[in-house]
Amino acid sequence: MAELFDTSNPQLTASDHKIIAFFTNHPQLAPFLSISEVTETIGISNATLTRFAKKTGFANYKELKQAWLTQQRISPSKKLEKRRQEAAPFESANAFIQREIQHLNETAAHLQGETLQQAARAITQKKQVYVFSKGATKALGDLLYFRLNRFGIAIQHLCSSGSEIFETLAHITSQDVLILFGFGKIPKETSVILSYAKEHHITTLLFSDQLYYESHEPTLHHFYVSRGLPDTYHSLTTAIALIDAFIVEVSHLAPEAYQEKLQQLHTLKEQYKKEIPR
Repeated sequence: MAELFDTSNPQLTASDHKIIAFFTNHPQLAPFLSISEVTETIGISNATLTRFAKKTGFANYKELKQAWLTQQRISPSKKLEKRRQEAAPFESANAFIQREIQHLNETAAHLQGETLQQAARAITQKKQVYVFSKGATKALGDLLYFRLNRFGIAIQHLCSSGSEIFETLAHITSQDVLILFGFGKIPKETSVILSYAKEHHITTLLFSDQLYYESHEPTLHHFYVSRGLPDTYHSLTTAIALIDAFIVEVSHLAPEAYQEKLQQLHTLKEQYKKEIPR
C-alpha cells in the first residue's frame, strides 16, 4: 500500500484519503471500476479523482489503475472473467445469496458498536421518533415503526414527499430523534431534513450506502449499508439486517419495560381473538 500511495503526504485532502481507503478496503474490486463508478460510490467528483492520480505521480486515473493491478498481481484473465460474469444475463440464486452475504459481512465490518449504542440510547431517551422513508426505503421505515411501536416508543412517519414534510418538520425539536435513509442519489427531501436537523441540533440516525459520509455533527449517527455498485440490483437484505440489529440493541436498554409492553399486546390480542382472529 505504502509503495503506491504515500499516506503521510501533507498535501492529501480528506477526499484523497477517501480514495486511498476505498482502494485499500476493496483491493480486488477497485481496479475493475471506471472513474465514474469509483467517484459515485465514495461521493466525490471525477475531477477530484483525476487530481489525486496526478498528485500521486500518475498521468491519469487509467495509469493509476494499471499500477494498482500490477501491485496486486491480478492477471488479465481474472479481469476478463469478472467482465464475463457481469455480462451474464442471469445470476443464479446461490450466487445472489453469496453476494448478499458479502454485503452483510462488509456492513458488519464497518459497524461501530459505540455508535450503535449511542443511537439506541437516543431512541429510548428522546421524546418522539420521526422516520422519513421514500420509495423502496418505505419498507425499512415501516419495519422500524412496527418494531419500536411494539415497545411503546412514540414513533411517527413524516410525509414521504413534497412540501408536506414541513407540516411535521416544523414541530420536531432537539428533544426528538430523526431516522433517515440515503441510498443512491439522496432525495431532496432527505437533504432538506438533514439541513434542518443540523440547524436545530436534532439527533439524527442516517442509514446510507456512502462508506465515507463526511459529517462533524455530534448529533448525527451514520450507519453504512453495503449494497454493491451503483449499476447493480440493490436488495434490502443488508439494510433490514442492520435495522433488526439496531432494534435488538434498543431492546437491551430496558428489557423489563419492553417485555411488559409486548405482554400487554399479547393479552389484548387474546382478549379479542374471537372478534379479530390472529
